Amino acid sequence: MKKLQTWDSVVVIAWKHKWAKSTITSINENWVVLKWVNLQKKAVKWEWFKEIEWPIQISNIAHRDSTASAPSRVWVRATKSWKERFYKKSGNKVA
Repeated sequence: MKKLQTWDSVVVIAWKHKWAKSTITSINENWVVLKWVNLQKKAVKWEWFKEIEWPIQISNIAHRDSTASAPSRVWVRATKSWKERFYKKSGNKVA
């Protein structure tokens, strides 16, 4: 089980959008696309300009624990039949 999955709530911990809160839209090997973060304008042939969400490296984001209201790490606990993800700071399940 991966620690980062789509639609997880995260915080940008480095880069020009530091402390921006968002959700993950897609994940590629070392890159993550966040919703409404790192918008860049791109010229499109028949349109004027289009705003596109550009990817950010995985190392620049962290999970956002809503109960602790701070960035937190995630650990995975495996039982006999399934795996569950938990926040390190609060110990709550990742929703």
